[in-house]
Amino acid sequence: RDDLPHVGMQESTQFGTERYRTFLGLVSHEYFHTWNVKRIKPAAFTPYDLATENYTRQLWFFEGFTSYYDDLVLVRTGLLTREQYLASLAKTITTVRRGSGATKQSVAESSFDAWTKYYRQDENAPNAVVSYYAKGALVALALDLMIRSETKGQRTLDEAMLALWREHGQTGVGLEEGEIEEVIALASGLDLEKFFARVVHGTQDAPLEPLFAAFGLQLKKIAGRVSFGVKTQASAEGIKLVQVWDGGAAQTAGLSAGDVIVAIDGIRATAAQLDDVIERTHLAKRSPNVHAFRRDELMQFTVTPTQDAFSAYVIEALPRRSALHKRLESQWLKT
Repeated sequence: RDDLPHVGMQESTQFGTERYRTFLGLVSHEYFHTWNVKRIKPAAFTPYDLATENYTRQLWFFEGFTSYYDDLVLVRTGLLTREQYLASLAKTITTVRRGSGATKQSVAESSFDAWTKYYRQDENAPNAVVSYYAKGALVALALDLMIRSETKGQRTLDEAMLALWREHGQTGVGLEEGEIEEVIALASGLDLEKFFARVVHGTQDAPLEPLFAAFGLQLKKIAGRVSFGVKTQASAEGIKLVQVWDGGAAQTAGLSAGDVIVAIDGIRATAAQLDDVIERTHLAKRSPNVHAFRRDELMQFTVTPTQDAFSAYVIEALPRRSALHKRLESQWLKT
């Protein structure tokens, strides 16, 4: 209820607050499932058996493509601005590429492991698991941009979805493993075998940079900040490390998720002061001594703060955009 607009709220814009836009995205997502999952569904889900776990490698499509279309529908219907939509896409790209799980688990494997890994995540999940929702959405994005640019706007991912609706949604025939790829390739007229092998069944990133360029857009990294490479949570004892990123300063020093930092350079550690301490020690080019409890054992570490590879992605228009760039984007977003 707190996500809904209300009289006198601080952010009063035509499109509501960011939290309200997120709520609209959720509504759009679940409504899209009326077609994609309720009618178009995996053969493994036909008929649905709600008394037991159901396994499929296709959730990258059923949840991922739904996650792509949820915000796309909002921008096409005028409930999101172009700028808000591109910012939302950039946020999803940041989420997928920041975690190293995407380099270790394919999105097809993530789909199959949903019951055992995705919905039973531990503190190491960002280093081991990729979201079939988020990366699946990027798979759909890449395919849509690829099809539109390769065919000069003559074909789109929408047509593949309509083909799936005619062949499977209206008939009730479930999709066997590998059929989704075949239908999309046939509807697009493109050879997508290597794309699916690398991005869906392999662990490569979707090639978004050149695809955005075909629309006159640039996917750009924002410089990362200096950090320990951790996600923290304040606790009564000190600073609890909820997650420790692969290759980060904390992991390199030997710290682990679950450790509780109690002091840095002999001074009590607090979550509010952590960023300032990291910044000061980095500027002074020294590595602070960190005392932390691992369960009931007090341990000491020397941590050298490092600059993150990037903090986020943004999507910006290229300085010079051709008429084709603008036409392709307008057709894509239907603005």
